[in-house]
Amino acid sequence: MRTIGVSLLALALAAGLALESVPATAKAKGRHASGRGDDGTVPTAKSAEVDKLKAVRLGDQKAGVFKWGMKPEEVMALVKGSIEKKYQPRIKEASQDPGKQQRVREEMDREINAVKKSFTKFEGQKTGWDVSIVGNEFQQNTGEALLLTKEEVWTRYFFFFEDGLYKMFLAFNKDALGGKSFTDFGKSLESRYGRAREVYRDEKMKGGVRHLLDHFEWSAGEDRLRLVDRSEFYDVYCLALADGPTQDRLIERRKIVNPGTVERDALVEAVTAKDNNDRDANDNIIDRITGRSVTKPGEEEKHADIVVPSVSKAPTPGDVNAKSSSSSSEKDSSKKSKAGKKSDLDGLEL
Repeated sequence: MRTIGVSLLALALAAGLALESVPATAKAKGRHASGRGDDGTVPTAKSAEVDKLKAVRLGDQKAGVFKWGMKPEEVMALVKGSIEKKYQPRIKEASQDPGKQQRVREEMDREINAVKKSFTKFEGQKTGWDVSIVGNEFQQNTGEALLLTKEEVWTRYFFFFEDGLYKMFLAFNKDALGGKSFTDFGKSLESRYGRAREVYRDEKMKGGVRHLLDHFEWSAGEDRLRLVDRSEFYDVYCLALADGPTQDRLIERRKIVNPGTVERDALVEAVTAKDNNDRDANDNIIDRITGRSVTKPGEEEKHADIVVPSVSKAPTPGDVNAKSSSSSSEKDSSKKSKAGKKSDLDGLEL
């Protein structure tokens, strides 16, 4: 299995990724001779290599390909077929052991059901995806949806717009890349696609501005490709591939539905957000991510005073004795009240 994984990983280096939108602070930098011109053009990648990313089984286009515009159920059918094909050797090997064979089938069914359950339409509800590795790959209330499947080398996220597949986002563990840095990995992709356009961003920090490589990008016909670094929080590098014309329509929809929004990583913002108090900025990070709020002692929400009306009744002999025995404490309490001092139960007295 390890050998297969390595072989698939080698094919993965042929993949590219979709340019969602260039950050406002990002700037292209490079040399005309290397294909990284300052004129704003995006170098063209080898289409044959990019198309390998669309294969249902990585690098094996004979096993079927995902096509832009596919409905979620069509994508799911191809994914299901791929999973079933993966389990067939194990099912066959267990043919002499009905119990083991049944366990393998159940494992396969769980994997298929997990893919089905992952399908999510972004219709304004809070989901775990908002603070995930794909948190800045979609927006709410714009006709977008997601489906994911875990594969040998990476996790593949399928993005839909108006029920049509328009983007695939792939995340894989950078440890599988032999410890390559993001820049080195980008160079290895260039050996297959051709020179990429390097896009940098300026990040403000104490003492100045840090100039960082944001992503590599290519074009391939109408497809757009991008390589991004997600290792700081998720320990992975990511590839994506998107249909350019559909992506342009989606960007226009986002401008109308969510005017003034900026592509952000929700988890990064949650970690770096500043609180207006002296508590640890991250001591309630899970609460902020999940939308729940658990207060510390002394921070409870203030409520209005609760007033419970008393019921008058005729005094009994026992009441008289009780009143007599407690008159002294009542006088002391009255004196404190007149002095303007509040008791610990102020507003909650019965």
